[in-house]
Amino acid sequence: MKSFMSYHITPNTTNLTVERRYKQFDWFHGRLTEKFPCFIIPPLPEKAVVGKYQQDFIEQRRDKLELFLNRIGRHPIISNCNVTNHFLKCQDDKDWKDGKRKAESDKTARSGFFMTVKCEGPLPDNLSSESYVGSFSTFSKKMEGTLDKLVKQNEDYAGKMTGGIKHMYSKYGHIFKELGELYDTGPLSDSKPVNVALMGTGRCYQEISEVYENQPRYDAHVLSESVREYQGMLSSVPDMLHVHKGAAQKVKDYTQREGEKDVEEEAKVLQRYSTISAAVMSEINHFHTERNRDFNFMVRGFIASQIDFHKNILLKLENALNQYPDPSTLE
Repeated sequence: MKSFMSYHITPNTTNLTVERRYKQFDWFHGRLTEKFPCFIIPPLPEKAVVGKYQQDFIEQRRDKLELFLNRIGRHPIISNCNVTNHFLKCQDDKDWKDGKRKAESDKTARSGFFMTVKCEGPLPDNLSSESYVGSFSTFSKKMEGTLDKLVKQNEDYAGKMTGGIKHMYSKYGHIFKELGELYDTGPLSDSKPVNVALMGTGRCYQEISEVYENQPRYDAHVLSESVREYQGMLSSVPDMLHVHKGAAQKVKDYTQREGEKDVEEEAKVLQRYSTISAAVMSEINHFHTERNRDFNFMVRGFIASQIDFHKNILLKLENALNQYPDPSTLE
């Protein structure tokens, strides 16, 4: 009998517990991507062939699926659409199948979505929308490059922390311990306090090596996981921009067409372009709002973890130092 894993997740935007298999999340993600061609759909955790029933993998995947649902829940449009409500609230197997069929035959998906868009206020003109979208295109490419550098830097940092730096402190620990053991064999009768302190220093540096080894899981790895989510979102930006570019090209093609033009048809072409521009620009604004909030949280957390890390090492070194007797007592 084939086994499968269900995930119980409670998004912080609804406080309703969702029990779904990964394949259902994958279906939901596909429907959102199809329904909203000009929105940046957050990525799902990668599929796994091996290790998918191991506890660490299950917990990590559950956390990422929760992150996905939390981000969906903060989107003003996606959070209120029929397929999202179906995914979050459906509890009955029959209702699930019915809702699934409806979502898969949704006539407002793809280009039909723009027929449902209602813009508040004046629509953007061609020049301002092309400039705004073009600026975001440049920004997103630069952000991708910078995030690639950050992930690589985190990998380099983690490698050094768990490798060279850890081994260096571990060697110090062994040497100080060896020195303490050697010191204890000397002729001085009052050498015991220094011997004890040296042994304590050896333990201190060994503990520090372990702190270095464990630290990346609290700062670099956490930051990289958050960054990878943004890399996933940025990977869908070209598709969104392609939709806008296609609409803009239709306007250019129509205006450059020779012969008499149909006024009503021209109005429809311009209206469609303006609607798509408004939707894309709105999505760009939402992305920047999320980015501002997320990177504030991410980098604050990274720095706070670094502070705790250095405080921990400082405390261990101070404790080791305090084990040594006052120099004046040894004269």
